[in-house]
Amino acid sequence: MSTPPTEREVRRRFDDVLQQATRETAGDVAVLWGDADPESRPDGVTWVPETNTLTYDVWDAQRRTLDAVGSGANDIVAFLAGYGSGKTVFGARWLIKQALDHDGSRFLGMGIDFTKARDTTFRVLFEQLPGERTGIVTSSYNGPETSPVVADYNRQNHRLTLTNDSVIKLGSADRWNRYAGDEYGGVWLDEPSHYGEDLHDLLEMIGSRLRGVDGPKTQLWTLTGNGHNPAFDILERKEDSDGEPLGLNVELVRASTLDNPYLDQGEKERFKRQYGGTSREQQALFGGFAAGTGRLLTRDQLQFADIDGLGASNYRIHIGVDLSYVASKRHAEASGSDYTAAVVVAVDPTESHAYVIDVERERGMTLRQSVQWLAEIAGGMPTTPTVKVEDVGAQTWFIQEARDAVAGHVQPVSPGTQSKETRIQDMSILFERGDVVLANADVDDNLGYDPRFRPFVREWVEFGNGNSPDLLDATWYALQNVDLANGDDLATGFGMDLYDRD
Repeated sequence: MSTPPTEREVRRRFDDVLQQATRETAGDVAVLWGDADPESRPDGVTWVPETNTLTYDVWDAQRRTLDAVGSGANDIVAFLAGYGSGKTVFGARWLIKQALDHDGSRFLGMGIDFTKARDTTFRVLFEQLPGERTGIVTSSYNGPETSPVVADYNRQNHRLTLTNDSVIKLGSADRWNRYAGDEYGGVWLDEPSHYGEDLHDLLEMIGSRLRGVDGPKTQLWTLTGNGHNPAFDILERKEDSDGEPLGLNVELVRASTLDNPYLDQGEKERFKRQYGGTSREQQALFGGFAAGTGRLLTRDQLQFADIDGLGASNYRIHIGVDLSYVASKRHAEASGSDYTAAVVVAVDPTESHAYVIDVERERGMTLRQSVQWLAEIAGGMPTTPTVKVEDVGAQTWFIQEARDAVAGHVQPVSPGTQSKETRIQDMSILFERGDVVLANADVDDNLGYDPRFRPFVREWVEFGNGNSPDLLDATWYALQNVDLANGDDLATGFGMDLYDRD
């Protein structure tokens, strides 16, 4: 005996019938949400050309997300789900429906960077259009234009125009400021957990662009967690880049890979074998944020102390500087290597311990601006600092200018011949032993440490994932030729067993 429909299901079906009848009268396309039925409709899509009706099937977690994004109460709704949960497919279908429901409007869909977006986000969106071979785009074949709901696809401008004159603009987060001058009725972000620090700036831009055209005026994010990064700050902590309240209504809907009815049992078992019981289980299977995604360092290696409890001492100040590298602006923006970083370390010469007391990062500065920025940092120190700067390439000019403008002794430091991974892993032993400690001036109850150190901790736990570890590099420079409690320093410790093992 079948279960009778709930009141909400009855109301939803009535609204679908009413919408379809209205669309048929106008000769437009009706887009409906159906219930998942993998056995009858394994693709989850039904197109009826006789009535111009397009139905997308959704499962429970996706239905909850639709309720949240359609409520009108939220600025951001995030579908945070594990691997293989149909995130991109769901987001693409939502965007297509919004564009077909609002004639003559504009919408924005974004992927990680252009290459990844073209090969995943854009392709998946095209495949959700009704018609055959709509996801194929070659030099001689324009698949999206074969769809009965598409009027034109401009490959050069990545602009999809539908038959109701609505436009879907396809973009990527590595070039997010290209879309700042337009207005949109809704925005879909695919995998924003991989957008890096640009996500905060992108969010601010989108907030000012959701106006002027028809649409729900909201954002749908589809993502898997990727460590404690800007997406985590926005969705879980509801904070901006400065740690201030976000000021937006955010609803987070979690989905488990194991609940996806479109995965067969064998696929689910494989996911469980691969990720079950690992540090990535919550992120990979259950829609969570893992503590980090790096391969080499762990959060447990870091130790913290209360700066007020350090006591009076004749501390010596060392400032390490890692300059930005922008030979390829596009790659630099994607990997975060266009940051200039400075780390301030106070060394107690009597106890031979070092304390990280401040970390600073700035993006997009010229070398001359970087010199002034460093001068302001050094000028605020309680004693004259020793400033250590990476000695490669254009940094030679920087060092010459800094010696005239920056208070203290400015000296070049060579990174040597060791790989960056080896250098920073060697440095991690000093943190793990407690020779180097991060000094909290304040403690966030949720983080368990000073919020100023969030960028440092994030780089630490994600080290090895391809992003540029600017603050870790700057710390390595600051600690050069510093005598520590166990008689080691980074200049002499290379190649030694710092754990004192035979």
